[in-house]
Formats: sequence, structure tokens, C-alpha cells
Amino acid sequence: MIKIPSLAKTYNFLKKYYPVVLGIILALLICFNLFIYYQYVYLTIRSQAKPSLEKVTIDQEILEEVLNNLNVREETLWRIEDTGYVNPFKKP
Repeated sequence: MIKIPSLAKTYNFLKKYYPVVLGIILALLICFNLFIYYQYVYLTIRSQAKPSLEKVTIDQEILEEVLNNLNVREETLWRIEDTGYVNPFKKP
């Protein structure tokens, strides 16, 4: 059967060796931070960019249709902005 140490023994151990325990925790945290730096900064800088897609072909007819649609929307917007509406809050 496993014996569970009493809280007094644990307290005395931590009281006696707390600098060592804090030093070990600090060293582990520094190693973890170095690993994160290595993985996300150093390896990212050294990696070569690879194209993820093959060459994309664009259908000219669809492109012209989309551009014409955008031009119609822009003209409609300009007509709305240029229209002078009566200000109901202005006193005559």
C-alpha cells in the first residue's frame, strides 16, 4: 500500500529546498520558451515557400461579367450620392 506523506513533511521539504525547486521550474520554463522560439521563429525563417496551388486559369468572359457588374454597382452608387434630397429638418 502506498503511503501518502503528511503535509508537514511536504511543507518542511519545500521550506528547505524551495530555491532548488524554483530553479528547476525556471530552467524548465526557459527550455520550453527556447523550444517555442526554435519551432515558430527559427524554423519559419529557414523554410522555403512552396506554391500550394497549381497555375490558375481565369476565364475572360466571367472576368468581364464580374467587372461589368462592379461598374454598374458603382454607377448606381454615384447616382444615389449625387441625388439631392430635401432636408426635412431645414427651416424654409
